[in-house]
Amino acid sequence: MQDDSIYVPKAEREGTFTGDLHAEDDNEAPIPDRSRLLNAKAAYPNVNNYIKSNNFKTSALSSQIQTQFTKFNYRNGYGKPEGVVLHETANPNSTIQNEIDYMSRNWENAFVHSFVDKGNIIQIHPTDYGVWGAGRFANARFVQYELVEHSTFDEFARSINNYAYYTAYILDKYKLPIDSAETDGVGTVWTHNAVSKYLGGTTHTDPIGYFNKWGYSYNEFLTLVTEKYNAMSKDTILSNVAFTTTTYANVKTASGNTVWSAPFNTAGSKEVNPLSSYTGKNMKLLRTAKTQSGTWYQFAIDGKTIGWVEDKAVNIFYTPSMESTANLTRYVSVPTESTYYFPVIDSSVRKGNLSAYANKPLTVHKQITLNGTLWYRVLNGSEAVGWVRASSLTTTAYDQIQYDKAMAATTYANVKTATGNNVWTVPNGTLGAKVVNPLSSYTGKNLKLLREMKTTKGIWYQFAIDGRTIGWVDSKAVNIFYTPSMETAANLPRYVALPKDSIYYFPVADTSTRKGDLTKYLNIKLTVHKQITLNGTLWYRLMNGSESIGWVRAVAVTPTNYDQPVYNKTVTAYGRTKTTANQYIWKIIPNTYGINTKVAPLSNYSGKKLRILREAKTTGGLYYQISSNGTVLGWVNASSLTKFYDNLIAEKTVNLTKKVANTSGVLYSFPVDDPPIKLGTLSKFANVTLTADRQANIEGKVWYRLKNGNTVIGWTVLANLK
Repeated sequence: MQDDSIYVPKAEREGTFTGDLHAEDDNEAPIPDRSRLLNAKAAYPNVNNYIKSNNFKTSALSSQIQTQFTKFNYRNGYGKPEGVVLHETANPNSTIQNEIDYMSRNWENAFVHSFVDKGNIIQIHPTDYGVWGAGRFANARFVQYELVEHSTFDEFARSINNYAYYTAYILDKYKLPIDSAETDGVGTVWTHNAVSKYLGGTTHTDPIGYFNKWGYSYNEFLTLVTEKYNAMSKDTILSNVAFTTTTYANVKTASGNTVWSAPFNTAGSKEVNPLSSYTGKNMKLLRTAKTQSGTWYQFAIDGKTIGWVEDKAVNIFYTPSMESTANLTRYVSVPTESTYYFPVIDSSVRKGNLSAYANKPLTVHKQITLNGTLWYRVLNGSEAVGWVRASSLTTTAYDQIQYDKAMAATTYANVKTATGNNVWTVPNGTLGAKVVNPLSSYTGKNLKLLREMKTTKGIWYQFAIDGRTIGWVDSKAVNIFYTPSMETAANLPRYVALPKDSIYYFPVADTSTRKGDLTKYLNIKLTVHKQITLNGTLWYRLMNGSESIGWVRAVAVTPTNYDQPVYNKTVTAYGRTKTTANQYIWKIIPNTYGINTKVAPLSNYSGKKLRILREAKTTGGLYYQISSNGTVLGWVNASSLTKFYDNLIAEKTVNLTKKVANTSGVLYSFPVDDPPIKLGTLSKFANVTLTADRQANIEGKVWYRLKNGNTVIGWTVLANLK
């Protein structure tokens, strides 16, 4: 962003400002009262009439560009002034060159764009940049120039002729209208006096007083400016004719070009839009007009007439003479593609589409490439179909799509006939069909059907697996195993048996439709209100009161509210029967989900050592899995046994030295006389010093766990040691 301080003269910013703008005396003429102006008018001829009657010519523009001047943009940017400010030098004794030389030396105080006198219009600074001539607010906005004072009426009139011309020239150059700011502080033509009144930053009143001195008013000056502006701003139309052949163009140079209601600078011409508004559009040229300054085209877009554009700003890309002959056979590949009277996308020349020509051999008898797109003019026998983009036709007679629609309801299928069938990117036989995979890759999978398409050869399904779209398959190669219409009503009470079993929106194991699992519904009475058997699996749709839970496999629920597992862990323990009445050994943990059977009455094992292999806690109680003599029997209620050994509570740490007293003594894995855990005898450790590191008192006997060095060799009773 430009710093606004740049609009303040350098000397003023640095505190060296002298306030001196002109070469010699700076005696600005005051604005006289009306009687003095009338007296001056009576003393001198009418200035504008004098200029016209003497047929004064305007001086040519010349330049003495001062490169030392600071260059800065207007507030709206480079080359974007908003009007002009009129100055006069207030020095009757100076010349135009003296003024230029003095300003060139003292430019840090102030400088303007140009100076005007009776025979010169001299520019000293580019008008595309701002100047320091009338306070910071005007400096940011306006082209500014000085009128040099003269001492005779004739010289004054000649200078005014140049001054008015230069004002009109600047306004015309920047496409600005004539709009005086003198009475309202708004407009394009400002005197230094108006700047002082409305913008501030200065106190000068020129050039009003100097004008009045010669019986000339600011309003008369505006009249002269307007005449010169109109003369230079109006062009003449020399010819205006319609294009004799269909012609299309597009924008070539948008920057700096405008669309007009009539050729620019001709009568009634008004701006329509910047030409950039139509970049990328197909412009149908309607008329061509020649003016004194150039050639203009009237154009339409999609049948709507827009306006006029200069010929140099557009590029003609189509006339019929550009077409070339052809003789090709083609078939429709995109039936919805539009046909046109000309090879241009223009709604006003659209004929229809290609749907009526599916599967028909068409003849291309004209072709043209426009803006990188190849177009064909197509015949159906002797019938002129029209122009179409070549990409909508093919050399192959592809199957045509008769419809393509989403499945009406959630539908699942599985592979019926894998052999000889593939999955395709689009139905086989249609444009763009490529093999994705053999259909056999998806055998045993649940195929969710997404869309149904009918072609001239048959019906195809698009499918997904676990939420991922795979491709298209021939309908004859799959078997639909589920639609909602296959469900039947039910009214069954059920309880959760497998809390980790998944819930689905539909009765199919598909990760994309999984809702969660049954954990939160444990011990709650649920209702089955729909059921279906799919591929041999029974499914239930469950309700929890009015809450719709979803679909689960029937094996995940049961009519009985079974106990739920809390834990099930391995243990090392032994016990004997305590209570055998009405106690049984069971195949699985009692009252849990599954088919359970009685193995044997517990009384069959009264008095026997029973090894406890596992301990399971459920919401209904505590249970042990037991074995006898190495054979796993099943599960019993923990309350029916008395533990006589538990490695977690029966053992204690010791550090004793022992020797074998009985070489026939037996070593066991645990401190229990149980043949299946026998490790061997003590015979090979005779005369070996052993270490006892653990001790257990089991049913009145003391047992030690022995180590030979760092190796544990097993448990034996105290009687075998010394």
